[in-house]
Amino acid sequence: MHRWMLGAYIALSGAGLAMAEDEPPVRNFTTYQPTVRPVRIDTNEAPVIDGKLDEAMWSKSAEVTEFYQVEPNVGPPSVETRVYFAYDENNLYVGIYAQDDMPEAILASVLERDGEIWRDDMFRFYIDPFNTGTSGFGFDINALGARTERLIRYGQAPVDAWNIIWDADSVLTEDGWTAEISLPFRSLSFDPASDGWGLMMTREHAHANEEIRWAGIDQSVNKFAFARPGYIQGIQDINKGKGFDVQLQAGLAGNRRWAQPRDDDLTIEPSANISYKFTPSLTGLLTLNTDFSDTPLDDRQINTGRFSLFFPETRDFFLQDAALFEFAGQTFAGAPNGQPFFSRRIGIVNGQSVKVDAGLKLSGEINGIEIGVLSAQTGSTGSIGSQNLSVARATVDVLDQSRVGFIATNGDPTGLSDNTLAGADFSYRVPSFFGGGRMQADVFYQRTFSSTLEDDDSFGAKFDYPNDKWAWSLEARQIGEDFAPALGFVNRPGTRTFSADWHRRFRQSGGHFRWWQFGTSHEYITDLDGNAETTVNSLVLNANTIWTDDLTFTASQNEEHINTPFFLPGRLVVPVGVYDNNGVKFRVQSSYVRSWGTTSEIEFKDFYGGDSKRYDFNVNFRPNPHVDLKAGYKREDISVPSGNVSVQIGSLETVFNVSTDLSVTTQTQYDNISNSLSFFGRVNWELRPQTEVFFSLGHGAYIEGDDFRRNFRSVQTSAVLRFGNTFRF
Repeated sequence: MHRWMLGAYIALSGAGLAMAEDEPPVRNFTTYQPTVRPVRIDTNEAPVIDGKLDEAMWSKSAEVTEFYQVEPNVGPPSVETRVYFAYDENNLYVGIYAQDDMPEAILASVLERDGEIWRDDMFRFYIDPFNTGTSGFGFDINALGARTERLIRYGQAPVDAWNIIWDADSVLTEDGWTAEISLPFRSLSFDPASDGWGLMMTREHAHANEEIRWAGIDQSVNKFAFARPGYIQGIQDINKGKGFDVQLQAGLAGNRRWAQPRDDDLTIEPSANISYKFTPSLTGLLTLNTDFSDTPLDDRQINTGRFSLFFPETRDFFLQDAALFEFAGQTFAGAPNGQPFFSRRIGIVNGQSVKVDAGLKLSGEINGIEIGVLSAQTGSTGSIGSQNLSVARATVDVLDQSRVGFIATNGDPTGLSDNTLAGADFSYRVPSFFGGGRMQADVFYQRTFSSTLEDDDSFGAKFDYPNDKWAWSLEARQIGEDFAPALGFVNRPGTRTFSADWHRRFRQSGGHFRWWQFGTSHEYITDLDGNAETTVNSLVLNANTIWTDDLTFTASQNEEHINTPFFLPGRLVVPVGVYDNNGVKFRVQSSYVRSWGTTSEIEFKDFYGGDSKRYDFNVNFRPNPHVDLKAGYKREDISVPSGNVSVQIGSLETVFNVSTDLSVTTQTQYDNISNSLSFFGRVNWELRPQTEVFFSLGHGAYIEGDDFRRNFRSVQTSAVLRFGNTFRF
């Protein structure tokens, strides 16, 4: 069908919709769950994925037109959204027509694959093939055709580092934008016997600060959740392929250590990832000589506290399955003290990289049990011998949107002990509680068995009421003194923690604010004998403007009991004593709809008998879709009785997007405590959905003193050129 014919079709359909809007359907959104049944087409009718809805098959596809505004208010949307569904034996096809009354204002600023496309006018297509009500797969595309795929788990922040083979594109039009998605069935895990899949569709009408949904029409329902999904039904007789994928990579790696005498080496680094679907819902993966050359730099941190820092996982190989191993409702964000499994323990020992020679993964569902198994064989380095490190996780759905889970780990990356962990958790979800609000609860127990420590345990419970108008949470947990999961993360053992927080949100129908809220948070930490260690009570005021700027003010009362002296940067000692570290903090996160923005914090507080002034400024500038610049500067001026120190960290990140398939990224970081400078640059070129070329360059140096030219000392330079291709059978 010619484009003018499709335009006429859309116009006539729009007229029909306008007539229907005279008498809008009456919906009970607490029970509303729409359904769509894609139309089957022949393989020779498949569309060319160019973002243009100009193929004849779209006119006979199943059409979805009933969308609702959720933000800033629940009601009819200000613009039309139409989504078309069809499938053949190989692929599911989704067509999107996003009408806009102000096409010149459409936000289309991101070209990078797996970039921050949530900034833009975009569309989210999320499916739950196992009808768990809690987890699934997400596919995002913006008005420029930039795309990303995501793992969705328990309504938490999605895991963006998950990657599969699929295709999509978008084009801007005179009255909005259109997009096409081709999703191969062989790229997905699903239950072929299921009558349908859970489906969530969300359009971000960004320049109007409007969120539009097909299902889950409730401001308290997380946009990344399947609490009240719609359904896609009727997909039958499809080709799932043999389920056999082979990804082969060949890399040329060069490395120079600049210390005298110089040490240069040049090696060829082949690697392979071989996956096989034992069933449509169960996948095995074998990795050989795993390649981590594309891993970005960790965000630089300087410890100004008394507990070890948490560095999040950044390696794609582990991020792709991270959600499977989350335990007791906790994600891997923040610093989850007491986590049973943390993938950075594999391949990183005492801050040093260790080769992963081989790894085996098993993930998916079998007989109603969701499983995740990972076993890695690491190489030897220095005094550390080769180790086998393993984790297994299983969960079973019970009741309605709840589940019981088990986890076990074995191995010690350092090789210093025999270490095993076993644990169990129960996650209870109620989609409608107290007049429609959501409620969730998590309880857990875990125990470690070590050859060098006494066996010990950790347990706790958390209750959440995470809703829009009212929200509150209660949590209690205990971590034993000898609880030490060698493959987990514990930075404060021998403690009991009690915490609570709540907030009340007030939505505004006019003025400069969409909503504002106030609340309090409380944390009380003791040792196992009940002696106080930390007390924190905070008052939090938060407001969100009509432009989606976010403003937060926090006033905190903090009492710290120091029983063992510790050192701050600069070897400043904090002696035994009781300290009142009270303070205030102001944070601003500007709207992403502008070409520039900032996320910045200023904090002033009493600090271990002295004071601390902390400044954290991050500026982002995106003048066009091809350029994205980010600069950060962190400074903390500490004055305590033992002396003064100023901690400073600077960073610069640049992204140059040639197209949606080709990007150049650089990262540079420096801090004045270690005096170290790190640089990492990479080029990603996706020749087609199954083929990529990658180049990276890394450099480390020390700058000791104010004279840059005289005090710049190179430490190491590395470069990698890698070619990869995936063969599908």
